[in-house]
Amino acid sequence: MSASPPAVTNVDDAKLISLISRASQRLLFLAPGLTEPVAAAIENAWRRLGATAVTVILDVDAEVCRLGYGTIDGLNRLQAAARQIQTLICHQKGVRIGLLIADGTTLIYSPTPLLVEAGSRRTDQPNAIQLGSLPPELARDVGLGPEAERRVGLDPLPAIGAVAADLQANPPVKFDLARKIRVFNSRFQFVELEMSGCYLSQKKVPIPSDLMGLAPDEKARERLHASFELIGKSDLVVKIGDKKTLSEESLRKKKAAILKRFLTNLTGFGAVVLRANKEKLQAAFKELQEDIGAFQAAIQTQLQQHIDVNRDAVVAALLPGVLKNPPDHFTKIYGPTPPEAVLKNWLVDEIAAAFGAANDVIKEMKATLVFKDVSYESLVDPAFLEIARKAMPGLDFLHQEYDAAQQSEDNEGIDPRVHQK
Repeated sequence: MSASPPAVTNVDDAKLISLISRASQRLLFLAPGLTEPVAAAIENAWRRLGATAVTVILDVDAEVCRLGYGTIDGLNRLQAAARQIQTLICHQKGVRIGLLIADGTTLIYSPTPLLVEAGSRRTDQPNAIQLGSLPPELARDVGLGPEAERRVGLDPLPAIGAVAADLQANPPVKFDLARKIRVFNSRFQFVELEMSGCYLSQKKVPIPSDLMGLAPDEKARERLHASFELIGKSDLVVKIGDKKTLSEESLRKKKAAILKRFLTNLTGFGAVVLRANKEKLQAAFKELQEDIGAFQAAIQTQLQQHIDVNRDAVVAALLPGVLKNPPDHFTKIYGPTPPEAVLKNWLVDEIAAAFGAANDVIKEMKATLVFKDVSYESLVDPAFLEIARKAMPGLDFLHQEYDAAQQSEDNEGIDPRVHQK
């Protein structure tokens, strides 16, 4: 007496095609989608058994193809066959299980979304339950048997042309590449860490262009040139409590230390962080933000004093030239010699507007941390892969063709998911 097949088993397209091809009385196929070879097997079953003996229920939707539950080629072939045989394909929106009833065999399985993982043929990786008979409750719901009360596949088939247009506008990513992207992004993320507005010693003041040529002599022009810097070479230093000292330089060093500790630079592409270190990076970044906030609050008075001194120096350097060559909008009102007080007040206001106030300056001080996943374009770029391998030479999976869950083989002793390059 031969042993019956195991109830808990593995199903792929080859097994579906085998069962469909052996059906001699009835066939029901329910799934999100199907491939062209499965569609061809159903077409043959229609011709062999007749239209009324075969029922097909699918989720006709572009997202099904993008997820890898089926293909547009499979849909097109099945629709063309249904028209020739003058039968219908039924629609069940959102179905994500597979059901095949072929004569006395009932197969309930989990379709593989190829966007996420590849299929497997190994019996120790089951995705299906195979029964030797059709449970009456199931027969009722799919419209078979004496107590049929069909509850699925009651909708008409949507236009496949609309699905094809949707896929043309937004095509599926190649599934093997999509799985590589998942693997990379499960290990790494690109990171952009920026600190802005904190380098006060480098900040330049935009002196109005109509005033820049009014310094009366070389010495005055040198003073004017020096005053372009908001605070000059002075480094603002503040003490926070008894232990911490903050300055522009300390913030710069803290940012540099974070980059060195957590990020790996891929030249031309950006920096990446190991996901295992992401929480530590975020904690360090939070400390940097707190230091920037404390620095902002503590330097306002000092910064305003520096601004006031340098602003007055610029006014002093420009005032003789303004008095000697007053702007036209003053001479048309006051004549060729406008009052000195009027000209000085005007100049003070112009330069004060250019320098701004300390409160305006410190508002610009901030740090940002942005995470981004690797893109399709990067993983098809040999230059990116080569740079990544060189930057992270100890990381095994960058030296392998890793497809996340590539189709399993029956080779014992070999991990079928990893193919050494």
